[in-house]
Amino acid sequence: MPIRQLDRAAIRREARELIRTARVSPIKFTLLFLAVSLALSLLDTALTSLTGRIVGVAFVSVSFASILIGLITQVLDAGYKCYCLGVHRREEMPYESLFDGFTFAGKVIALYIVEGFFVALWSMLFVIPGIIAVYRYSFAIWNLCQNPELGVMEALNRSKRQTIGYKGQLFGLHLSFIGWYLIVFVIVGVYEGVILALMPDSFLGIMLGSLILTVLTGVVDIYLTPYFALSECGFYLRATAPEELPRQDRSSYTPEF
Repeated sequence: MPIRQLDRAAIRREARELIRTARVSPIKFTLLFLAVSLALSLLDTALTSLTGRIVGVAFVSVSFASILIGLITQVLDAGYKCYCLGVHRREEMPYESLFDGFTFAGKVIALYIVEGFFVALWSMLFVIPGIIAVYRYSFAIWNLCQNPELGVMEALNRSKRQTIGYKGQLFGLHLSFIGWYLIVFVIVGVYEGVILALMPDSFLGIMLGSLILTVLTGVVDIYLTPYFALSECGFYLRATAPEELPRQDRSSYTPEF
């Protein structure tokens, strides 16, 4: 398949349009996703806090539960990607589709482990090869969500072929979102500076600054998470679409595996 220069601006523009027009609001869907993820994160934090005070079988059980929570989070992320693929196909994706990843959870977990192992091996050489490996395998989870019948190694091997010539472009797409976070940190920095100036050496000032950071980051995440995911999904669909397919149809193309 010939390598094309993908229009990042068009990809992001389409993602914004989908946020406005999707049958099931990506903002509301993301709220559900973040709420479930936060609940799992809080549970994991609570369990982790116990590990220093327990021993024996209880320690093993808590450690296992913590690992299980991490794996469940990966499966939920796969469900979120299934939702994004459906939105790009202009399908109505109900809120329950967040849990679609559990229908092929074994493969999602296996992919997460195998991909992590490969990336770790490359990272042992140097940081840069590790980053390249992350992008080399970045389409694997999309391949699996697109077709759960695929094997884990097949999803990874397809990703290696599909990302040839596109790793740099995908990195550029990811880099284009950094500005959003910089804006948040600048705003938070200004607020914290004002608060600490008014209430120096104040525990209340520190807590208020942390609260502002949490709230602003959460508000941005509610919009930025679907914006980023739908943009990445659009990039994947365009990169894997046949050259002869009309440009306007590439974002909703479903590869034939």
